[in-house]
Amino acid sequence: MYRVNSPLSVRIIVGHKEVNAIALNLSEGGMAVLTNYGIPTSSLITVKFIAFNDNAFRDQDRSRSMEVQTQVRYNFLTKEKAYRLGVSFIGTSEDDCRFIADFVRMASIRYNNNKTA
Repeated sequence: MYRVNSPLSVRIIVGHKEVNAIALNLSEGGMAVLTNYGIPTSSLITVKFIAFNDNAFRDQDRSRSMEVQTQVRYNFLTKEKAYRLGVSFIGTSEDDCRFIADFVRMASIRYNNNKTA
């Protein structure tokens, strides 16, 4: 899992409504997001975001616009009156899974190198 150090903006599509959210962490299996919109547990939603991997060797691997189907696993109201949602990816393509795995691995390496420097 990668804890997002700088805000990663995401869009959540629930039915015909699209809302803003901020990713808090990202893993190969899902993500945690913070939003002002409460979405019930077990809801199927679409999450759109752009992931950047500055350490990729090829230019075409440096960023990816993603639109993934997810299921809400948990939803709770924070002290700040925002909703923290945990969503798991469902039906994600093998290529997108590989990109996310590479992104998380490289971000974790970069984070650990910065801690020891």
